Amino acid sequence: MGRSRSKPSLKGLAQKYGGSVRKRYSRVYRVLKQKRQCPECGSLKFKRESAGIWTCNSCGFKVAGGAYDVAA
Repeated sequence: MGRSRSKPSLKGLAQKYGGSVRKRYSRVYRVLKQKRQCPECGSLKFKRESAGIWTCNSCGFKVAGGAYDVAA
């Protein structure tokens, strides 16, 4: 039987709040911090400016989306 690999833990919650809350937090955090391609210029500098507002730092393209993902 092979060894199972677990996902690396995220900093921020440590041993607090219980396992299910930490799993939910890490899933949302990974979706939020993943690299996104700008639909206008194609650069990977498309990031969240604030909750629901996504901006490309390269070309300045701005779009409304979800709080943690553009397509929500």
